[in-house]
Amino acid sequence: MIDLQQATQTLREKGVVVFPGLYADLSAALLQEHHRCFAETLPGLKLAPPMDGEKILPARAIDLVNHQLTTLHQCLFPDWFRQLGAQYFQCSDSRNDFASICEDTFKQDRQGPGNHHPHWDPTLSLRLMLYVSDVTAENGAIQVKPGTHYRNHQTRLDQWKNHIPYQDPCPCSGTTHPYESIEGRAGTAVVFDVSVTHRKGTVSKEARRSVAFSHIHSPLAQLQLAGTPFNAIPPSLLWPHGNPDDQ
Repeated sequence: MIDLQQATQTLREKGVVVFPGLYADLSAALLQEHHRCFAETLPGLKLAPPMDGEKILPARAIDLVNHQLTTLHQCLFPDWFRQLGAQYFQCSDSRNDFASICEDTFKQDRQGPGNHHPHWDPTLSLRLMLYVSDVTAENGAIQVKPGTHYRNHQTRLDQWKNHIPYQDPCPCSGTTHPYESIEGRAGTAVVFDVSVTHRKGTVSKEARRSVAFSHIHSPLAQLQLAGTPFNAIPPSLLWPHGNPDDQ
């Protein structure tokens, strides 16, 4: 059982919470469905443009159901994640409708496109990262700098307010803080505020990382994505994930 109150508190303090082996009993079914996503053509679904060392299949929740990817759907779109999003963002309507199924291998050009550099994402959102395979420092465990999410969110608001477009790489807080690699066995779930300074770990040669994601956009992110001007945002929504003064 997941203690949502404790998980919410950990998220507010660190920007990331880990549920080790949460779906370990479903790992075989998850791996089989994950393999299907890249081994066969799924009508109506199309791989994102290929990048060095990375394959991504974007999908809606309903797409997973329609293609009998039921275990992926069960684990990526659970009630507990929606409830956690509702508590963290202090809103009653937290929905996650989109997934990304990912297969990562060794990256030939470290300077090429990808998220191997420190960054935070343009919108205030929660990401659920599901380890379909065992993930270690050798095959791309995500690296985070806990506690950097509030400062990075302030940068996001400042840029939005001053009409500065988001650029990647972006200025990140915690430059002197060490990274924390989140390793875990298959079935582990990691939830993090995408404001936290993070980067994709390096997949070594001959290794492979099988993961999947789903996302919850905060009320603020929904307005930002809709093109709402910053000065039209209610002040109460600028920090829906907690009070920065408490950090």
